[in-house]
Amino acid sequence: MSHSRSGKYEVIVVGAGHAGCEAALAAARLGAKTLVVTANTDHIGHMPCNCSIGGPAKAHLVREIDALGGEMGRNIDATYTHIRLLNTSKGPAVQSLRAQADTEQYAHRLGDVLRAQSGVVIEQGEVVAFEVDRGRIRGVVTSSGHTWHTNTAIVTVGTFLNGVVRLGELSFPAGRAGDPPAAGLSESYRKLGFEVKRRSPN
Repeated sequence: MSHSRSGKYEVIVVGAGHAGCEAALAAARLGAKTLVVTANTDHIGHMPCNCSIGGPAKAHLVREIDALGGEMGRNIDATYTHIRLLNTSKGPAVQSLRAQADTEQYAHRLGDVLRAQSGVVIEQGEVVAFEVDRGRIRGVVTSSGHTWHTNTAIVTVGTFLNGVVRLGELSFPAGRAGDPPAAGLSESYRKLGFEVKRRSPN
């Protein structure tokens, strides 16, 4: 991993889950100087809910990522606890491969791959706003007031965008696995004219 802390990058990726890691690796492998900004660097590639890779709804996507040189297929091959072909009693159109990951090993290995990738810099921080000039992205701003400049930002915050946890009648802002929600980023999207349907709890 490059340790340059320059404020200008060709690509900035916000978030470091499945999508963020794949985006950052793809950009860097194409030669772009890439920054990954994530709220918790200890949770890179974290799988808090579903430990499955593949299956009827996702196997085709995993294969497409694999064909494009992505990391998900390699990572699950190295960290699965068991793997099986589903629907073998039916035709090939509905058969699909599914693996269950050792979630700690999966995240650990994916984080190692990302950190070892030439051209990738990883920073911990909460992106709360976009810097925009005449309709074009110019950078991202963190909650600490730091700005990193870029002409290309890839946002992969997923369910963190105005994330809410609901426990019966109780609701409160939250990400997953104890992480905070991306509330500031949601407001920044609204200011730019985008519709954000998820609202913070009252």
